[in-house]
Amino acid sequence: MSGLWYPAGTYGIQFVREELRVIPAKLFRVRYLQQKMRCPGCHEEDETTIVAAPAPTSLFPHSPASPSLVAMIMYRKAGLYLPFYRQEMDFGMSGVPIPRETQARWFIKGALEYFEPIYSQLHEELIGRDLIHADEVPCQVLHEDGRKATQKSYMWIYQSGSDGKPPVALYEYQPGRASAYPIEFLKGFHGMIQCDGYAAYGCIEDVILICCLAHARRKFFDAVPKGRQKRIRLLDINSEQALDEPLSSEEDANLLPAEKGVAFCNRLFFKERMYKELSPEDRKAKRLEEETPIWDEFWSWIDTLDPSGGSNLEKAVKYALNHKESLMNYLLDGRCEISNNSAERKAKVYATGRKNFLFHDSVDDAKATAIVMSLVETAKANNLNAYKYLYTLLLYMPDYKNEPAGIEQLLPWSTFVQDKCSGIIDDSLELPENRGNLPI
Repeated sequence: MSGLWYPAGTYGIQFVREELRVIPAKLFRVRYLQQKMRCPGCHEEDETTIVAAPAPTSLFPHSPASPSLVAMIMYRKAGLYLPFYRQEMDFGMSGVPIPRETQARWFIKGALEYFEPIYSQLHEELIGRDLIHADEVPCQVLHEDGRKATQKSYMWIYQSGSDGKPPVALYEYQPGRASAYPIEFLKGFHGMIQCDGYAAYGCIEDVILICCLAHARRKFFDAVPKGRQKRIRLLDINSEQALDEPLSSEEDANLLPAEKGVAFCNRLFFKERMYKELSPEDRKAKRLEEETPIWDEFWSWIDTLDPSGGSNLEKAVKYALNHKESLMNYLLDGRCEISNNSAERKAKVYATGRKNFLFHDSVDDAKATAIVMSLVETAKANNLNAYKYLYTLLLYMPDYKNEPAGIEQLLPWSTFVQDKCSGIIDDSLELPENRGNLPI
């Protein structure tokens, strides 16, 4: 008889289940001791020579802040949207209360002193691309010279497009929404800007604007009576029925003008889903072949409309006509998207954080948040563990002034960073003296 034999009375062992358990994070103190030695023969010559062993570089002078701790505070705020006051409570339960004011100082100092050079490198990289997605979202800064706490400020978002290169996502704080801000940030850029049609982007010279079809669709959708918005089948942007073919005469007769506008947009979005896996060259060819006729039909239909003045339908028609060229500019290059949803998703990332931390206490706080959030989102887009990336930067950037050429090795797509910052967090992230030398 083959198989396992068990003691008398034991029938066998059966697997029941497995469960996941949590080991709470722990904070621990690391004390650095520096050995000093005196020259044994020097006293005979009335000279005293004392030599000290080299000590690891501290993150902030006269501070208990370590790279792992500051990286965690940064990631919790910029990646998990956990305000400092909540982190203060959490640290208190760990037995090491860290006041929110202290966390804020470390957050700002770490971002402006150590991360700003990385941010500048990413900015330079982005300016050299052919396609940028842009958007902006309101924010509030409580203390800014010459401005009231209630005045609206803005977080601008700039993101690389689908160009086959490593993705870059940058946030930039500015006190307003004027055209001067994107003009300055995008100085030297001469490619295509995908945006929502906001007039400020039209002031940038030597660029091609690509307007977002999702915004045009939203204008028509807003013009649909509330009672019909949910029950009209063709209003479902994810529907695969009837979107790839012109409306039948019966369907056309039963739709309101605003609903027809939405249906035109949905047909284009349906086509785009079909082209998702194509190369840019093939996508461009398919668009010109299959989507251009839909646009021709759309503009001919627009010309037949005479909406009531001030109505939502009039606003939708005016928006489409005012951005006619830029709405169709995505046809020029297969790398372009038909919508600006990628930048809007990054705007929603910030908006989600804003719902939690509500406001920025100072301009430095807003700028630091923009920098750290840029690194977190760019790290995630490059398949990195965002916490490990922040930790690695804080580990190596204190030596940046001595090794300026090494900053290229700290960009998210470098082999060094990809090796160190991919995957889950493990227990190798402990002592800064273990970091070794930065490869140049």
